[in-house]
Amino acid sequence: MIDDLKYYDGLLTQIERIPEDVKELYLTAFEIEPQWLIECGSRRQKWIDMGQSLNLYLGVPNGKLLSEMYMMAWERGLKTTYYLRSLGATQIEKSTTDINKRGLQPRWMKSQSASSDVKVTRPEKSKAIVCDMTDPDCEACQ
Repeated sequence: MIDDLKYYDGLLTQIERIPEDVKELYLTAFEIEPQWLIECGSRRQKWIDMGQSLNLYLGVPNGKLLSEMYMMAWERGLKTTYYLRSLGATQIEKSTTDINKRGLQPRWMKSQSASSDVKVTRPEKSKAIVCDMTDPDCEACQ
């Protein structure tokens, strides 16, 4: 499950074994419509003397949506919006996931890479080479 969460960047919607009611309950900030964040912030603003740090999240920003969001925030009486976060054009390498299970090719890459068929073998845990901390000649343990 941890490997799936890393691979899908925390999005539960793409993991088939998770029930639908759980997927609906645990959305990422990018899966919540910005209008709901603005509406919640505007209702809290009434009870806050100073401004609040309201972050807005857009998976794929565009000019029209940005204009509508900021106009809505202004109309609802928000004093400020703090940051606008968007997803990157590319994704980070999944260096801590099991490459044998999914292959080396990232999800965003459209064509197959030259290294996508490489298989990495690891020693079994019982056969792993481990140094002895009591060995005075071991350079790693000194």
